[in-house]
Amino acid sequence: MELLMGARALGRVLACAACVATAGCERVVDVDIPAPEPRLVVEGRIERIKEAPSGRQRIRLSTTAGFFDNRLPPPATGASVIVVDGSGLVFPFPEVEPGLYEAENLFANVGETYTLILEYQGDTYEASALLHDVPPIDSLYFEFEEESLIIEEAGFRAAIDFVDPAGVENYYLWEQLVDGVNEIPPDPQNNLNLVSKDEFYDGRDVTGFQPSDEVAIQPGQHAEIRQIALSRLAYDYYYALFEQNALGTGNPFSFPPANVRGNVTNLDRPYKYAFGLFEAAEVSVAEGVAPPR
Repeated sequence: MELLMGARALGRVLACAACVATAGCERVVDVDIPAPEPRLVVEGRIERIKEAPSGRQRIRLSTTAGFFDNRLPPPATGASVIVVDGSGLVFPFPEVEPGLYEAENLFANVGETYTLILEYQGDTYEASALLHDVPPIDSLYFEFEEESLIIEEAGFRAAIDFVDPAGVENYYLWEQLVDGVNEIPPDPQNNLNLVSKDEFYDGRDVTGFQPSDEVAIQPGQHAEIRQIALSRLAYDYYYALFEQNALGTGNPFSFPPANVRGNVTNLDRPYKYAFGLFEAAEVSVAEGVAPPR
């Protein structure tokens, strides 16, 4: 009897669906989705630029917005932010503009552990990261590609050569800036070419690698590629983030469809952890101007 009733119910559902499909009826349904309590989002990386070390470091704080909110994430203002190195030296990060916290005298070192401690709206958050070294980019050059079935836009692509260190697990993130704009298209392939582990090229020469092969660079445009050392945790984070953000807005620190857990813990209320990631990394930078066609 239950099986019969289930079949009849299913039949009614299918009949209704068929009616809607054939009649082309549309009904607007308003669904009230309660706004979640905003969470802190941390975008912080202590960097050592291999070619030109600098003491300038930045940490950006924002808060999560609703899933259907197209606005930029609101800045988290009024936080108290410090970073402590392995020897106990404390570096304050005063707020220089809404949500942006900056230090001018933190010269980072490979092998050092850095700990972020911040207070925001009554909660204390903490995260630590070890600064890994990165192999240098040996050269940057441009390769022209014509429009085709697989190339959407004709133009130059920036390519790099480097040598991966042998016998060491290395994890990478690449950032490409064109005329100062960080190009991170919201494409699922980003978790295959903008982040990488050296499982299949350990100790080998890497030549002609194009981190952002979807981005066409026109003659005269300035391109910069940043090769960034990642920890295994940071690699897993970026891989998941790029994969989820394929359905999002293209902002790698916007609220994702599902929670991508970083490493920033809430010491007062552990269940209300922050989103985002605090990391430390050596960075190799190469740049150039696309030649005339």
